Amino acid sequence: MIFCKKAGWGIWLLLCLALIGKTEKIEAAVQNAPERQMEEAEDTETDQAAAAQEELLAELDFDAIQKEVDSLLSGQEFSFAGTVHSLLQEEGDPFRSFRAGNTVLSCVKTTFAAQKGLMKELFLLVLAGAVLGSFSSLFEGKQVRDASFYMVYLLALALILKNFQSSGENLKAVITSLVTFMRILTPSYYLAAAAAGGASTAVMFYQTLLLVILAVEKLLLALVLPMIHIYLLIALVNDLSGEEILSHMTELLETCVNGLLKSSLGVLVGMQMIKNLIAPALDSLRQMALWRTAGMIPGIGNAVNAVTELVAGSAVLIRNCFGVTAMLVLLAAGMVPAVQLLVSGLSFRLLAAAAQPVSDKRIAGCLAAAGKGYAMLLRLLLTVEVLFLLTIAILAGTFS
Repeated sequence: MIFCKKAGWGIWLLLCLALIGKTEKIEAAVQNAPERQMEEAEDTETDQAAAAQEELLAELDFDAIQKEVDSLLSGQEFSFAGTVHSLLQEEGDPFRSFRAGNTVLSCVKTTFAAQKGLMKELFLLVLAGAVLGSFSSLFEGKQVRDASFYMVYLLALALILKNFQSSGENLKAVITSLVTFMRILTPSYYLAAAAAGGASTAVMFYQTLLLVILAVEKLLLALVLPMIHIYLLIALVNDLSGEEILSHMTELLETCVNGLLKSSLGVLVGMQMIKNLIAPALDSLRQMALWRTAGMIPGIGNAVNAVTELVAGSAVLIRNCFGVTAMLVLLAAGMVPAVQLLVSGLSFRLLAAAAQPVSDKRIAGCLAAAGKGYAMLLRLLLTVEVLFLLTIAILAGTFS
């Protein structure tokens, strides 16, 4: 940690020293000639800013990040380094790198097509249950009616659990990929933040990100995701009995899941906000002391001040563009699975609403429980996304 902190300051100082000589020529040009040479000096300053940005960008490892981005955004072309450069050069809207509207519509169509077969099978089971229930009333006793209901219900339960298990595994793979991306992104983003003169802020980001990753892996994936599966299983068994002997258990699990998601989001974001009140102030104080000390050097004091402001501004711009690009990747990676979970949950809710007037209330309750389970999976994914996005946004929004 200390080595990384010193490395950030070292890169910043090297960039300053590399530009001091050129800055002295600019000041001489400004002092010795009027407007024409002032324009040339401004052009030279622009070139120096571009050179400082290129030198800092060369220190960042884009190859490893791009490899993980290609794995995370399979089917979408997204150049991480290209997006950072386009943002630095003010070449338009950052969202132009991928078409979110077309992607969402395509994902909705694909999800509906994938769910069409399952919804047809469940709808046929609902109709079969309604028909068998009507015919079973013609016979004496409840054995025929109960047997027909259990047959239909168990088939529906098997289909729902199989589909839900597949969705849970896909969600776990997506969240694991997001965690891997953040781990690979951390060293380069840390270096960009440290080069921006924010050594304390960079350390704060590094520690907070490690805590967020730990919370996602140990709390959300290892505890909350299995609790959602257990909730759905207990809810289906509760509807099977018809007496709601496990209704309080399902309510308890739902309350625990929602409480853990809200608590993790509130605690981690609150810790980041508190740290963000202190670390940028320390960095600003250190920068001010460094600049004033360097400005007192006879002969080159003004040049040092000009260079440090130029380098610091370029580093802050690179840090923020780097953070915005990372946020775009996170949004693109979470958009498709979020739409899939949303469409699946709505499909089960619509089918439950259609089944309630014609079938047994327990079958409608089974379908409604499945829709609620998908809503909990979607809430889990959105919580992970918000945790990572806010971790980056709080650092990118810090001016140092």
